[in-house]
Amino acid sequence: MSQRSSEEQVEAGGSRTATEPSSAGGGPSPYIPAGQSIAELTIKAVVIGLALNVVMLTANMYLGMRSGMTISASIPAAVISMGIFYGLRRAGIGGTILENNIVQTMTSAGEALAAGVIFTIAGVTFLDQPIDIVGTAAVAVLGGLLGVLFMIPMRRYLIVDKHEELPYPEGTACADVLEAGNEGDDGVKLISFGFIVSFIYMWLANGMAAFRTTLQTAFSAGQTRGFAIGGDFTPALVGVGYIIGPKIAGYVFGGGLIAWMMLIPLLITGGFVPESAADAALIAQADAVWDEYIRYVGAGAMIVGGFYAIVSMRGTIVDALGTAFEELRGSAATATDSRKRTQRDLPMKLVVGGAVLIALALVAVPQVQVGILGGFIAVIAAFLFVAVSAYLVGVVGSSSNPVSGMAVATILIAALALKSTGVNDPVVVLMTASVVAIAAAVAGDTSQDLKTGYLLGATPRKQQIAQVIGIALSALFAGWILYFFNEAYGIGSDTIPAPQAGMMALISEGVLTGTAQWGMILIGAVFACVLILMDVPVLPFAVGIYLPITLATPIFLGGLLRAGIDKYVARKDDEDGTLAAQATSRGRIVAAGLITGEAIMGIVIGALYITGTGAASGAPFALGLAGDTQTILGGVAIVALIGLFTASVLRNTGNVADA
Repeated sequence: MSQRSSEEQVEAGGSRTATEPSSAGGGPSPYIPAGQSIAELTIKAVVIGLALNVVMLTANMYLGMRSGMTISASIPAAVISMGIFYGLRRAGIGGTILENNIVQTMTSAGEALAAGVIFTIAGVTFLDQPIDIVGTAAVAVLGGLLGVLFMIPMRRYLIVDKHEELPYPEGTACADVLEAGNEGDDGVKLISFGFIVSFIYMWLANGMAAFRTTLQTAFSAGQTRGFAIGGDFTPALVGVGYIIGPKIAGYVFGGGLIAWMMLIPLLITGGFVPESAADAALIAQADAVWDEYIRYVGAGAMIVGGFYAIVSMRGTIVDALGTAFEELRGSAATATDSRKRTQRDLPMKLVVGGAVLIALALVAVPQVQVGILGGFIAVIAAFLFVAVSAYLVGVVGSSSNPVSGMAVATILIAALALKSTGVNDPVVVLMTASVVAIAAAVAGDTSQDLKTGYLLGATPRKQQIAQVIGIALSALFAGWILYFFNEAYGIGSDTIPAPQAGMMALISEGVLTGTAQWGMILIGAVFACVLILMDVPVLPFAVGIYLPITLATPIFLGGLLRAGIDKYVARKDDEDGTLAAQATSRGRIVAAGLITGEAIMGIVIGALYITGTGAASGAPFALGLAGDTQTILGGVAIVALIGLFTASVLRNTGNVADA
């Protein structure tokens, strides 16, 4: 393939703004026009992408089992890739923005697959079963491929047709990062500012324990106990809230308030769970009630919301299946190659044939251990939850994608079905859920990458091929990495407690033994039905219930920040709204920098933990400050973060206005 330097590409491409119409109408103009072809899926991009893929896979598997959360790899990969290509360009080897996009697409495959593996497959250790390296690789690759294949027929509806409705925050931010780096103008300064602020912020917090990012309190009101509120005020979560905006962030926060300010106090005060001995223990008790009961409410709401989303998308799904059948019959009118470059997906023949082969492999491969019924459930549930995941990350972002909630829903369905046939092995249930969890995680990641590609003008087919290559490599390494961490630290130990994996194992056994919280699931389902009747988006609310309030609060803070800045700028804007659009774009770039800085610092901290640095102190270079001092400094830090963010956006906005 031919390739051109980034400087040449800028001259041919040009930047995209929020106000530019697309050539086809109804969406943004891609950074690289559909009629232009530049280097994209090259050997150079694949090699760099594969190397970063393994790094991100390892870091995320460790961090996920240690903290219960993984970091989004797309933006860090894009930033690292830009640095590598910059070095190569100085050596006389150019690189295009679309090659950068391929690198981040392949790299993020490792992060997505890691989430599915550690949230489910790792749970076999809690059932006193060893890590099966071959079985882990088999389940990972089959689930990952299902995630990519099932996302293909939904791409145009979710990514293109729903462009204005579904912002895909990480995907949009990643496009901003790549464009800013490619342009070499003020955008680089803005994203660099956000990156540096976030990088230093998280190093002080997690590297030196100078302050706490999590600020949480619980209180009583009269005889009612267990009200809890707080937030994990990290730059990335605030950045995600800014990107998705106040409306969606408000839905997520609303779900959190219902869980933590209504349901938990009712359960504690009503005697459904034992009261804590003192108010000082209320935070721990509220967390325990959320973990043991409220998550089931969120899972029940997500089950109903997920199926409702599928019903709402039935026209798209039917159209996609119809297109698949037409292509299978060889209709030239629907051939992928007849479309514009930016509309070409992998052929539907490959999608249908691949899904059939994967379904057969789930039954035939002994190491997968799901059987005929489990394989059938896995494929159907994967198809449904791929759609849910792809839609959901478009609303709240990959960082808040409740993959474990979808796994819980699959466990409930699979366990009931398998139990009715006399199968009482929780490992079979767990493997079935693993396929679905991995597919859902990969689909969420794939949709973000495709959104980035849509904004940049990439070829979807080439991104999908890159995703498949990345998943295949990740799957090969996943079993070995999981085995290594289990042998080195012990999954379920204090070092890597793997909370989601433990919960999955507990639920699998609970359903088979009749101890699952069905009442809580029913409450969540009824709540979702009420929201549907009120024409309120179900999934953002369900996510808010399912996630800790400490995640919903900073996302809402970011949404409020967006609303405040937009309102301030609107008062000084001209009639055509140009200034507001430019301010929004600048804010989004700074937010992307915040996400990038935290994600890369997460990798740095993870690497230090793996080497054993700071394992005893809880931070690599802890300062030893008192807890009260850390809390006070944490409040000061978040105020400073908001102030710096606002100043950076408004200062640039003022410059534009003065000009």
